Amino acid sequence: MASTGAYPAYFEGMPISTLSVLGVPAYAPAPHPPIRACRLRNRGTRFSTVASALGFVLLLLLSPDASAFCQARTCDPKLSTMCDVQDGCVVSGAPLHWASRCLSFGTQRNGSPKRHISYEVADSIIQQAFLQWMKADCGGGKRPSFKMWDLGAFYGGVICPEPEFNSTKPNANVWMFRDNDWPYEGKNSTLALTLTIFEKSTGALLDADVEINSYFVDLTTTSTSGEVKRDLASIVTHEAGHFLGLAHSQNSQATMFQNYSEGDLDYRSLHADDEAGICSMYPPDRDAPTCSAPSPAHGFSLYCSGGAAEEPPGCRCHLGARDRGGRGTESVALLAAIVALGLARRRAC
Repeated sequence: MASTGAYPAYFEGMPISTLSVLGVPAYAPAPHPPIRACRLRNRGTRFSTVASALGFVLLLLLSPDASAFCQARTCDPKLSTMCDVQDGCVVSGAPLHWASRCLSFGTQRNGSPKRHISYEVADSIIQQAFLQWMKADCGGGKRPSFKMWDLGAFYGGVICPEPEFNSTKPNANVWMFRDNDWPYEGKNSTLALTLTIFEKSTGALLDADVEINSYFVDLTTTSTSGEVKRDLASIVTHEAGHFLGLAHSQNSQATMFQNYSEGDLDYRSLHADDEAGICSMYPPDRDAPTCSAPSPAHGFSLYCSGGAAEEPPGCRCHLGARDRGGRGTESVALLAAIVALGLARRRAC
């Protein structure tokens, strides 16, 4: 455990019991109060048939082994016929990546009452998932060149229960459960979705939110044989790979393989292919500024932009759960705003 002295301690290979002190630093970044501003909802086209197209679906049979990891790229084969695909990986377009060495996330404070998973349990599992990626062996005892902060822990979790991105105001990279509905395709086959916003020209990630399908999927947190159903830790470790910019691996033994078998706990830890992927994306000697202070794009906020009746006219461009489906004036406004900003969005399962 280490600390800058001004921000929450980051975690890097520490036991999960030690991580309980995360978010109790000498100083915590003050969250921005509720704001009324344009928010771009981070959603996109579902990918399910191409390995690099990010469809983490529930199947009982695994595909044959293939060779290697894939890094997600700005070229979307579901939207463009110009994407070059080699050995199952999209190779055209800029690779998606976090430019900073300082990354952050927060867990939505409600947890999953439907699945009897508390905020504290969920947050610990998510911390452990990121630890798996952070402690990947890059050779010579070196690790990937990023550190992760749990910015929501000091406040008992992030308040906002929606995935969103604000182009000018503070944000948070939030993990959340969907207990009441699953407003996407594949409610009985999709375990989770990672939604990202990135710069189209560079592939630099600006925001990532993860939605877990607790509405339909019977999630478990136990390690007891015979009691494991859809293992939350396995699902979260896979989604953390998408959060960091990895697409699906062609290796059926890898955590980033697109299919999951009920009762499987192997995805909780990384395969050599996963380690090769994360070390390739974030090599220890990466030319990036030294990590000193974690911050989402435009600062950190616990809150959604909604909830205020006096929003300025024409500025409500976020999509609530009921709005998802690509219809209506808010969807048009969202797409127009993303295009105007030179950004793109993607949904990965």
